[in-house]
Amino acid sequence: MFQKQTSIKLDGEWEFYYQKFLCSEDFKNQNALLAKEIMVLPGFWNEKQIEGKFYSPKSYSTFRLLLTLPNKPTNFQWSFYIPHAFTTYRMYLDGYLISENGIVGTTEIETKEYWLPKIIFFTPKTETVEIIIQVANYKSLNAGFRQSIEIGTQESMIQLKQSRLALDIFLIASLFVISLYHFTLFLLRKNDQSLLYFSMYAFVSMVYKLTSGEFFLLILFPDFEWRWLIKFFFLSVYLTFPFLLSFIAKVFPNETNKFCYYTFQFLFFSFSIFVLVSESTWIEETLFPAEITMLFCCIYTFWILSQALIKKRESAAGFLLGFLFLFLTVLNDILFEKNIIKTEIYGPIGTFVLFFSQSFFLSKKHSKLNLLVEKQKEELEQSVLLNDRIYHSNIHSKRMELELYKKTIQPHFLMNSLSAIRYWVSECPEKSALILDSLVGELRIILKVASKQLIPIGDEIDLCRYHIGVMKMRMEKEYKFKTVGIDNNELIPPLIFHTLIENAFTHEDSSNAKLSFGIFKKNIINHEKLFFLYCFIVGRIKFLTQHR
Repeated sequence: MFQKQTSIKLDGEWEFYYQKFLCSEDFKNQNALLAKEIMVLPGFWNEKQIEGKFYSPKSYSTFRLLLTLPNKPTNFQWSFYIPHAFTTYRMYLDGYLISENGIVGTTEIETKEYWLPKIIFFTPKTETVEIIIQVANYKSLNAGFRQSIEIGTQESMIQLKQSRLALDIFLIASLFVISLYHFTLFLLRKNDQSLLYFSMYAFVSMVYKLTSGEFFLLILFPDFEWRWLIKFFFLSVYLTFPFLLSFIAKVFPNETNKFCYYTFQFLFFSFSIFVLVSESTWIEETLFPAEITMLFCCIYTFWILSQALIKKRESAAGFLLGFLFLFLTVLNDILFEKNIIKTEIYGPIGTFVLFFSQSFFLSKKHSKLNLLVEKQKEELEQSVLLNDRIYHSNIHSKRMELELYKKTIQPHFLMNSLSAIRYWVSECPEKSALILDSLVGELRIILKVASKQLIPIGDEIDLCRYHIGVMKMRMEKEYKFKTVGIDNNELIPPLIFHTLIENAFTHEDSSNAKLSFGIFKKNIINHEKLFFLYCFIVGRIKFLTQHR
């Protein structure tokens, strides 16, 4: 029957004695009146009926089983795997106490709850051994065993315990690393809140595994209070879905209905607050409505992911497959907690699979981000080069502007004009005032227009008139200046005609000349396009009153 590396579950019919704590001596006493009943383990006695009524879970009872072992050599060592009971137990083998969790009692005050699966080694003296388990419960809504008691060889039980514990440690460590990894990414990219929500989701999933399965939290902290263990367990259950839903809402915001989103958030956080302020007996009362809410939340999440898949959102298919696996594990855990199926807690495995389903999306997202950073880096380098060129171009422009100021503010006629002013101040003060006013007007316009790229042609003509006026008084000659067809609001580069007039005075023999100046505008049509041509004329001729 027992082979190497195997174990047998002691599922089936056990003797059951409600509200009695019995030991081996009680069964040896033939005068003892024992009302024996039969109960199937694993199971809860509050699900058992007597005369149409259910037993109360807040009570105590005794389970008994006579087990016949196969022939083995003398002193062969066997082993039990004993899961936690609801909510405390004491186990005897052939009248000897071999294991207990917490303190069993006939009242709530006498009873101290504790959950920790154990393996127990024993060496039977006979082929048939008597197993007696005393169970007490005053906190939970269920009383009895949810999981199977197993028996096997010492080697097989050690391997079984180690494999289960190793799986728990692997999942706990993996979820912790996943949580820490995403939280670190969030610290680097605080605008991406989906990283924070997935980090919190992985963290509460880790707490869920710490407080279930092999109860690794109690292995680390043996004196950890049972009531806080229950609170942490239920908080991890109720907070899993708000963080997961928040994560999905951030990844697919356009597919998320805000009303449904906030409704589920409100319900789950209400359950969580109730867990914090309530005792364990009342906490379990919230489990059924919370499980119904979880199922509806899963349906809503499927709807979000389906919409994202239909709209061909990035990585929607991977999310949908990962969440489908998670949903199956959540459904398994709900049925397991309801004692409908005899499996294990698989929710953290679902979270682990969901992480890998979205890791491709995360990697792709970060890859795009790195490409964007590289592109922005190249653009920034090009921008720096462009700014450097603009900077040097501006310096060159300012230098050119400075040279223009030097040429315009200090023209070569300035010294002659000042000498003339000095002469007229002594000879004819009234005339010196006129030449000074004309010179000031000319310089004022030069300062106004010299730094501009375009100026109204009217300002340029005024500047020319001032300059000719200065030369009239300096040379004591009559100079004519005429414009034809000019629109004073048209824009031209500054100092064009002023420079030409200045050069005409400089290079012509102005002592004998009677110069006349003219600026004309001519319209030219070429290939059905209209062009404007400005003509500057200087000479010793009389202007006609009208030019074409």
